[in-house]
Amino acid sequence: MQIWGIRIITAVLGATLILSSAAPLSAQGRGRGRADKDAESPRWSLPGRVIPQKYEEPAFARGYAAGKEKGAADATKGDRYDPVASKEYREGDLGYAASYGSRDAYKSNYRAGFRQGYEEGYRKR
Repeated sequence: MQIWGIRIITAVLGATLILSSAAPLSAQGRGRGRADKDAESPRWSLPGRVIPQKYEEPAFARGYAAGKEKGAADATKGDRYDPVASKEYREGDLGYAASYGSRDAYKSNYRAGFRQGYEEGYRKR
C-alpha cells in the first residue's frame, strides 16, 4: 500500500513541476523592442499562423503572396487545386537573402506561406 502512495505522490509532484516550468510567451522574448501597440497587431490571421505587420517572416509573407496569386489564377483558369505543381513552390527560395539565415528554413517557411496563400486565393475564386 505504501508503494502506491509513493507513486501517486511522485506523479503529482512531477506533473506540478512540468506545469509550473512552462513560461508564458511574453517571457520567451516575443514582442521585445516594439514601442507601439500597433506593431503587435497581426496583418492577417490564418489557422495556427499569425503574420506580424512588419513581416518578421519574409519567407512566409512572400510565399503567401505568391501562392494567393497562383491559386487565384488556377481557379480562374479552371485548373485543379494543386499548390505543389507550381515552379515557385518547388524552388521555394524566391526573394532569399543570406541575412534571412538558412536557405532550407527559408524554403520551408516560403512553402508554408505559399500553401496558405494558394488555399485562400483558390477558394475565393
